[in-house]
Amino acid sequence: MNLLSGLEKFGLGQTGELDILNDGTETKKRTTDATKKEAVEYTEKDFILDRKVVCPICDKEFLVKTVKSSKVKRMEPDADLRPNHEYVDTLKYGVAACPRCGYAAMHRNFTQLSAAQRKWIRETITANFKPTEEPKMEVYTYDYAVEKLKLALVNTIAKKGKLSEKAYICLNLAWLRRAQAEQTPDDTPMNAKKKKQYEAEYEGFYRQAYDGFMKVVVTETPPFFGMDANTIDYILANMAVKYKEYDTASKLVSRLITQPNTPRRMKDKCLELKDDIVAALKNKQE
Repeated sequence: MNLLSGLEKFGLGQTGELDILNDGTETKKRTTDATKKEAVEYTEKDFILDRKVVCPICDKEFLVKTVKSSKVKRMEPDADLRPNHEYVDTLKYGVAACPRCGYAAMHRNFTQLSAAQRKWIRETITANFKPTEEPKMEVYTYDYAVEKLKLALVNTIAKKGKLSEKAYICLNLAWLRRAQAEQTPDDTPMNAKKKKQYEAEYEGFYRQAYDGFMKVVVTETPPFFGMDANTIDYILANMAVKYKEYDTASKLVSRLITQPNTPRRMKDKCLELKDDIVAALKNKQE
């Protein structure tokens, strides 16, 4: 029975049963539940935008793709603190590279150049650089990102940048190639060849990063290209375990555990890593 019948002449006709106890929350809940069922499936391009950058070497403006960092969900990092995010590998978007003069650097210090460094880059990079047409793509591929990072590395060498910057770029290159190798199946001879190449570059750049940061911690003062001493020590401890340099790993872990400024979560990770080191040493003795 429609208890509100008769209101039709006012244009306010109601349908359904009257329920004065319903304040609308049930309708809202049903709408919300329906929305959840129709949740949008995001892809990498949903978190990428184009940004204009002015090159400090040739003063030309160009576009780079960057990540909408405020919308990206951070996930658990790898053991060596390689960052992971949902839907997008943010490491692919860490470099700005001018397609006209060849200057490239990490976004964080792209414009931080002295007059002497500009001169060295123009003489070493720009004088020999051959501009190529930039490929049209919605998101960066791993190969494209690696290419730009390699360009940033040779620019850092040319401008006589700090070892910490060179080591950081090598670490990013290693992380990208590792991810690419993990995502490449070896189901065909061509894929197997590519996977082997990616793994080789990963190993090469990872070793460069390890040796570089081992020297950085005794020749530079923190922060080391944006990373504090604890972060570098923890990354190095994990890398030392990979290279079976257990004495080095043990010293780094012990230092982190005993230091009062080491975050609790990092100390917990260090304790887990310490157990791994002890187990590895035990197996080595057996």
